[in-house]
Amino acid sequence: MINKIKRFLGSKIHNFVYWHFNYDRVAERKIKKSIDIWHRGKIFKRLRAEMMWYSLEKKYTTSYPPSITIGKNLRIEHCMGTRIGQTAVIGDNVRIYQYVNIIAKVVGDQDKLDKGERRHAKIGNNVILSAGCMIIGPVTIGDNCIIGARALVTHDVPPNSIVIGTNQIKPRTADQVAPKYATRK
Repeated sequence: MINKIKRFLGSKIHNFVYWHFNYDRVAERKIKKSIDIWHRGKIFKRLRAEMMWYSLEKKYTTSYPPSITIGKNLRIEHCMGTRIGQTAVIGDNVRIYQYVNIIAKVVGDQDKLDKGERRHAKIGNNVILSAGCMIIGPVTIGDNCIIGARALVTHDVPPNSIVIGTNQIKPRTADQVAPKYATRK
């Protein structure tokens, strides 16, 4: 009887610790919360979001500014070392792995930012950004694309494509389907 209770409690405690204190999931939740607070509006909420962003940047060595626009079900698998620019737009069901960089072509180009123009990439729906990929400039990544590990993207990518290496864009065949992942709340 006591062994059954220990096993039962052990499994419950393991599940609680895994789902509530998992390092990557905590960072993902905090990043999404700071972005949500920023987009709600007023000056004090934006200041709070900036403070959250600063603490996340120090703790997780990542930069997801709260001013980016994200879609539903963004998954940040390993947030370490990831850098995303202020004007980036990320679609629904996007997975981002570690060391992904979405950066501007010209650093310090405040004229475009002041005019409200996009300086960073627009990522479509159902896209996978693999580890170490770099997307430079205001390019558009189409829906259902896979950006390979350590890929460099400086041109627009059509929908249903795979990018490997430096701008090597290949159309996906029917058997190269992106895996379906469970959605989270």
